[in-house]
Amino acid sequence: MFSFTGISVTELCDAWSLMLAAGEDPGFLAGLLSQVWLWVKVAIGIGLVIFVHELGHFLAAKFFGVKCEKFYVGFDVPIQLGPIKLPRTLGKFQYGETEYGIGILPLGGYVKMLGQDDDPRNAEKEAERIKVDGDDEATEPQFDPRSYPAKPVWQRMIIISAGVIVNVITGILFAAMAYGFGVPYTPAVVGGVTPGGAAWTAGVRPGGEVIAVADLRSEDQLHFNEMKLEIMEQSFDDPDQAVGVQIRYGDDVNEYKLVPQPYPDDPDMRMIGISNASSAQLMPGQSVYPGSVAADVIDDDLAGATVVAIDGQAVDSESVAPATLIDQLLLRRADQDVKLTLQPVGDDSPRDVVLAPQPMRGVGVSFRPGPITAVRKDSPAEKAGIKVGDVITAVDGNENVDAYDLVLRSSLDSVIQTPITLTVVRGQGAAEETLEFELQADSDAAGLAPISPAASDIASGSLGIAFRPRPFVASADQTDADEQLKPGDELKEVRVQWAGGKVPESVQQQLSDEALLRLTEGWEFGSPSSLNSFVTLVQWLPEGTRFQAFAKTAQDSRVIETELVVGPTDLFWHERGLVFQPTAGVQRADGIASAFQLGMREGGRRLKDVFGFLGLLVQGKVKAKYVGGPIRIVQMAGAQAEQGISKQLLFLTMLSMNLAILNFLPIPALDGGHMMFLTAELIRGKRVDEQLEMKLTLAGVLAILALMIFVFANDIIQSS
Repeated sequence: MFSFTGISVTELCDAWSLMLAAGEDPGFLAGLLSQVWLWVKVAIGIGLVIFVHELGHFLAAKFFGVKCEKFYVGFDVPIQLGPIKLPRTLGKFQYGETEYGIGILPLGGYVKMLGQDDDPRNAEKEAERIKVDGDDEATEPQFDPRSYPAKPVWQRMIIISAGVIVNVITGILFAAMAYGFGVPYTPAVVGGVTPGGAAWTAGVRPGGEVIAVADLRSEDQLHFNEMKLEIMEQSFDDPDQAVGVQIRYGDDVNEYKLVPQPYPDDPDMRMIGISNASSAQLMPGQSVYPGSVAADVIDDDLAGATVVAIDGQAVDSESVAPATLIDQLLLRRADQDVKLTLQPVGDDSPRDVVLAPQPMRGVGVSFRPGPITAVRKDSPAEKAGIKVGDVITAVDGNENVDAYDLVLRSSLDSVIQTPITLTVVRGQGAAEETLEFELQADSDAAGLAPISPAASDIASGSLGIAFRPRPFVASADQTDADEQLKPGDELKEVRVQWAGGKVPESVQQQLSDEALLRLTEGWEFGSPSSLNSFVTLVQWLPEGTRFQAFAKTAQDSRVIETELVVGPTDLFWHERGLVFQPTAGVQRADGIASAFQLGMREGGRRLKDVFGFLGLLVQGKVKAKYVGGPIRIVQMAGAQAEQGISKQLLFLTMLSMNLAILNFLPIPALDGGHMMFLTAELIRGKRVDEQLEMKLTLAGVLAILALMIFVFANDIIQSS
């Protein structure tokens, strides 16, 4: 039987020539062989899922005495590219009455049974081939008893459904094996809350353990990715529906109703604003960011060390979010020296290091705050009566309000003891009014992260307000620029001018290729998170780095060109260059029964995911960019295979469930289409009109071909 799935294998035809070109470079050869082996594992994994599907059809057909003429993984179709004619197979052999092989086109597989052909053009020819004439002309022709059409309807139904059933069973077995080996995962723990996000606004605090999201609940540790997937599916179905979230803090369980908010740069994706936690152990590979104050005092001997105390306060490495205390104290004491006590790897003697404050770098421009976008529950701002939409025009009487200065200073222990007076404008036109509020900062919430490069808003946890910084100049200090920026001017785009035309090595280590490309070709301040991303990125650029900048003047809307230079400010950044190991766990079955139970749960969730996604797709609630085809399947398979056998097995579980459901859709030429015809035959007592069945099958084949073209094109577009 024909099975359909999106599959593509990365081309490796130049592998040997590349190896020869590498000469005696062992690093290159090792990397190349590692990559080849990775894609071999991907091909084996995907091929295995297709193989067991077709094996289900094959074994069921054999059990009922049907002659199977071919068993193929991939399709042995003729392919010709101009004068080049490709072989139909990558290999084949005959064993008994069946030809086994691997087809040249890796987009599925099939079992060719006597009297059955998914190609409508061959239907009549196949029907004639299996007819057995009677003894005289009055006797109707009979089918070969070993042909597929000669079998009773119920047997044909079992043969048709066997592939799907085997995929479901093997999918569960894949998952059970994965949990037998042990599945690494990121726990659903609140490591931080996104400034101004739904969790931040509702008063969610870091350090809690998420135990339930909507209908998703786990008897053991909930996985962070499972939580994200559940939120995404809920928001696809109804973007404005609040998601129920239960978070455990010690013995207490807090319940929240959170409305997922759009990702700043992808409004179709939504989040509740919870980030995963980190351990107190520094990353062994890269414990510090180059150019940071941490890099000045943490040497190679301390790589991978564990922070056991900060300023004499013990850090509980067994807590659900060990790095939370460290991050909060570093933020609240950003203007002070902080002493870290580190336990080196394999050393019984702790070592103390002192982290100096990390000066914030700027480009000679401060930015204005936009209207308040969120007010945190039970915060000083909410109690004082500040509302969403209010615009801050002065802080302690100073009308030159710097957005980043406000959120960073209001988090400092040295500042939060003193009340802060905010002047805001509320309303517009005749309803506009100016109000003043005196706020006493909340020291317990001062440690909430004020800035996230992936978020559009910045926030003061101690005051309980969030707003979007805008690329409008509050003040500027450009001593060397010919064209000076003035308050109110809007920064539109910047382009980096690397000294000597070469990117410094420390910057290459720190920034992604995408960020470097945007900086070089032009960083535009059009997307919601672009300003936050830029300000964060500037912290790791060398002082003296120059930007060519373009701005629109407030006075006459001219576009002017000016120059910005990276330099120190009188503020201190909330991070000092420490890189912590993310919190991770391993879920391992404690026996065969436990592994099977976990496999059943995993298989059930994946089936639910596929059904849910298809339902949303039919309703038009999911956009095409979220539909993955063969190219993305291979990319995902490669990414999972790199993480180990357990992750690859779980991916195969997901792929098995996808293959099972997609092949059982009621589309002629797929297993579900055959089952649809058989059901009609069972009800009617006779076969569906052959001409109608042939036409519907042809339409199904054309629909599948159109779908394959679409998903291929969609993959290429989304990957570009």
